[in-house]
Amino acid sequence: MSHSASGTGRSTLASSATQGSTKGSGRPLARVFLRASGITALVCWAVLLVWASFGTGASSGSSGVYMIIGTVGSVLLVAVVIATAATHAGLRTIIVALFTAVLAAAAGWTVYSSMPEAGPGQFITHRAGVAALAYVFGVVGGGLLALSEFVVEGYAGGRAPAPKQLRRKVAVLATAIIVILAAALAPAMQRWAELANQDVLVGDAAATGSATDPGLDGLADLAGEGRFTDTPFGLLRTDHPADPTPQAVTMLDPATGAATWYHRRWNWLASQSPVLSQAQDLVALTGPRADNNGDFQTRVLSARDGSVVGTADFDGSPGVLLALADDRLLFTKDRSETFSVYDFGGGLAWQAALPDGCEGTAAQLAAGRALVLADCMPAPDRSVARDLVLAFDLDDGTAAWHQEIDRSAVVVPESFLVTEDTIVIDSRIEHRVTDGPFSARRFEHQLIAYSIADGVEHFRVADQVFGSTNSSACGGTLYLSQPTAAAASGVAAGGEAKAQAPTSERRTVQIIECYSAKDREGSWLGAMAYDADTGERLYRKAVRLGFTPLDPEVARGWATVLPDNRAMLAADLSLDQTRPDCRLYAVAEGRASEVEFATERPDGTSIPANWCHDAQLSPVGTGAAVSYVDEDGTRGIAVVE
Repeated sequence: MSHSASGTGRSTLASSATQGSTKGSGRPLARVFLRASGITALVCWAVLLVWASFGTGASSGSSGVYMIIGTVGSVLLVAVVIATAATHAGLRTIIVALFTAVLAAAAGWTVYSSMPEAGPGQFITHRAGVAALAYVFGVVGGGLLALSEFVVEGYAGGRAPAPKQLRRKVAVLATAIIVILAAALAPAMQRWAELANQDVLVGDAAATGSATDPGLDGLADLAGEGRFTDTPFGLLRTDHPADPTPQAVTMLDPATGAATWYHRRWNWLASQSPVLSQAQDLVALTGPRADNNGDFQTRVLSARDGSVVGTADFDGSPGVLLALADDRLLFTKDRSETFSVYDFGGGLAWQAALPDGCEGTAAQLAAGRALVLADCMPAPDRSVARDLVLAFDLDDGTAAWHQEIDRSAVVVPESFLVTEDTIVIDSRIEHRVTDGPFSARRFEHQLIAYSIADGVEHFRVADQVFGSTNSSACGGTLYLSQPTAAAASGVAAGGEAKAQAPTSERRTVQIIECYSAKDREGSWLGAMAYDADTGERLYRKAVRLGFTPLDPEVARGWATVLPDNRAMLAADLSLDQTRPDCRLYAVAEGRASEVEFATERPDGTSIPANWCHDAQLSPVGTGAAVSYVDEDGTRGIAVVE
């Protein structure tokens, strides 16, 4: 009996112990996975929100205040949910987890719905994108945690306890999956915010005005009075040139006015005008993020089709972009004697220093050289201010050569021209003819050409003078008839090739300047042409002006030189700006002829009578484009042959 009783007792105790062990440690692996995933997702919710609020460098504002309030509330809620799950399994955890998921969904929808449509002054910040993602993790975490409480042991065969080591591995696996998702999706949401703010259309503007292909009509409200940047592929317009100006540009086909491509990043500001390479096949846009000035980028686009060639990232502003070439960007700091060359990825290639007291005002990269025009103040080894031209090896920054400009002369950045193998400058001296508040002056020009390779002087033409003027805007600007080696084949709206201007075998460099007329009221707008290879003066010719421009930008806009060596000149013959008499002239081989300029557009709308007052002439196609300010404050374009 005792043996039998004793045996029965042992069997009962063993059975009870086994059942207790199964009940305490037999949690199904599915429940372990869901519970670990849910708690990890909730933690990621809190971590992502904290990072979005404090780790993205976003500017302050009301949205930032709401974000911080939401972050604090979310962190506290996550702590409550995790504490409840650890101490009160069952219905209480289900209720708290579901409440958290619903609250996260409402908050996430609020953040997403508050994101603006991309446009001037409106953009989605990295902070908003990451915050929306964070709330998604809150929804997922609350849902998984609530779902885990519904997982039971199931049928009798599934009640065997899983080893503790296996449960730990499953929990670690679930945690790793959620953490990896958070680490991968956070930068993906930042990338999404960038793409949502960017609107790119390449090479197809046939359906003018449509939602997917707006063309010029659909983009007109983004235009302004800002001048175009001349390129061989069309006129590059800065869209919405307000303050601040976003990195938004459109390439226009002058013949049709249609957009051949456009590139917009409304959340990035343009710290300066677009910069072209010497070959004019690359264009660079540079500036900081609108919501984080410490995040600075230079984006290099193909001038032909707008495709992104490279994006250089910088921690803070690298300075002013002066020039670019294949995989090279040249920056100079404001008032700095040093400049830096970076590759298109933002890596520093080399730095070089200018002489003491010198500041770079213009530069170009060509023929394996970094060419810099420097404005130099007096220094211990320099008794007076003067300009220098310096050349550095583009690969390693080694100083190659330098040339000093006449101490009494000035070279303005617009008259520092670079071809494939030569630098041509206008060394200009300003002579005071009379004294007083309206003193007359005379500009004496000296053309100098240097070899890019070794700095050897090719030619020098001195004592070139037009006449006296009372306007400092009439200092004269230097033009090359063929800035690049060959005319580029552009792409017009709809994808067809654009006709290019015929080029002459002779390349010319021309000075165009306005000056006062001695024999009558009014002024003259004159052009002097020289052979770009020898410096031989070919001709001098002038056309009548009524009044002298007072703005240098207006004076420069009234002239351009075409690849066939014709100079195109705009002029107002009247002496009363309220009664304009605008004319257009072509100067070829020393002879000037008036060019017919239509008073109406092809659609029948009239062109303003004062179109020349803020005109910009540009060489395009087989002729010239004349852009002018319309009555609505935007720029219109007319093409003449």
